[in-house]
Amino acid sequence: MTVVEPRLTTALLDGQARRRLAGAARHLPGDCLGIIEVRLAADEPEADLSVRLTSPDQARWMARKVRRPHLRDFLSNWAEQAGGPVPAVWLEFDLDGLNGLDEKPGDLPTPIVCAQLPLKTDPLWLADSLLPALHGEALGAAQREQVLLCSRELPPSARILYAFSLLSRPGCPVRLEISGLSAAEVGEYLARVAPHVRATAMALAPLLGSTENHHWSLDIGSEILPRIGFEGAFGRQPRREPRWAELFVQLVGRGLCSAEKRDALLAWPGYDSPWTTPAPWPVGLPGAGGFYVRFLSHIKIVGWPGRTPQAKAYLGFRHWRRPAPSAWS
Repeated sequence: MTVVEPRLTTALLDGQARRRLAGAARHLPGDCLGIIEVRLAADEPEADLSVRLTSPDQARWMARKVRRPHLRDFLSNWAEQAGGPVPAVWLEFDLDGLNGLDEKPGDLPTPIVCAQLPLKTDPLWLADSLLPALHGEALGAAQREQVLLCSRELPPSARILYAFSLLSRPGCPVRLEISGLSAAEVGEYLARVAPHVRATAMALAPLLGSTENHHWSLDIGSEILPRIGFEGAFGRQPRREPRWAELFVQLVGRGLCSAEKRDALLAWPGYDSPWTTPAPWPVGLPGAGGFYVRFLSHIKIVGWPGRTPQAKAYLGFRHWRRPAPSAWS
């Protein structure tokens, strides 16, 4: 964060949001892939921070940092089961306020925990093992039935890619993120599992219709909640993919993104080295040497019945070190 923070212009984040990002980043391992979530409307300066854990050492680090005992247990157990059914874990920190009654200013907020799922996921394992481990308790009977319904009604082309525990959100729902559904398949699927959400989803679909790698997300309490998320991206970054700029023109025209944030987002991708960074280089830390790469990850549109959709962008950054040449090079 020390390296990439100067690239976050005031058009994207205000001073308070930048301080919250820097404060949270001090608690996190320096070798993770990071994602900064920014809202695109002009009057929304907030930002959230996520990190992807892919190694046992990263998980053990975070097990020492989180406050909830069940999260410590989950991360410690995941670290001991390297190569198990969950290939990666994401921790998302909502930074616009404290997320728990036992938290104080300066604490790392209780994270949203997200598990990447295997290609073929047993619905019973998801509902009765994984989600309770993420959540800290068994799912309620109605919530469990909704999770099983959403899992079993998926067409063969689709899969649940991520499962979330939203402990920091009102009502403590869970979230399922689904990939592999076309717009037509989404309509048919929601007609079976959540007909009250279908109209909202169909209204969102054209907003990101030109993008690739579509994901849809549903929040589940005792019933499927009316909020739905739709995200997409492109395979290349803006300098090599003009459809990013075209997408932002559309979002600005719909009033979902400010022109200033559009320009800042298109300028975000790039990299810094010890010779180009405007900030002190973290010599001696996990990121020493190499490059810090910045990229646009994806765009998400969140919708609710009767409300204006909200657009968000996800700014990725990570350390990259060129592999050492082999003896045969």
